[in-house]
Amino acid sequence: MKTHSIEWSPVVTQNRRIALNPLGQMGNLLALATKALLALVSALALLVAATWLVTLPDQVVYLQATIWAAGFVFIGIAIESESAEAAILGLATGIALPVLAFLSSSVAVEFIVVAATLVAAWIAAAILRR
Repeated sequence: MKTHSIEWSPVVTQNRRIALNPLGQMGNLLALATKALLALVSALALLVAATWLVTLPDQVVYLQATIWAAGFVFIGIAIESESAEAAILGLATGIALPVLAFLSSSVAVEFIVVAATLVAAWIAAAILRR
């Protein structure tokens, strides 16, 4: 039985790579722009919803409870974090969110918008990091 071997030249591989990715660097730029737009829209949606719920006295209690519980989620993220910087940021956020929820319920309801801004920043950073 005869065997045949085929040699691939680097020129063919280069041409194939160009054919598979015709946009080149433009595709990377579009992917980054899409990520930035998704991060911005999700952060703005969260902030608009939080600001809207502040005007509804019966519904703001649910937002305060959600932000308070999210603080414990961030403390859990800080415990499971591999790097020290991420652990410190997660712990600081985990402590700040219940404190802001408490201040929102006892001092001024607008503190919950600050807490929502903090959560929106984390969500935007997570989207941009991927």
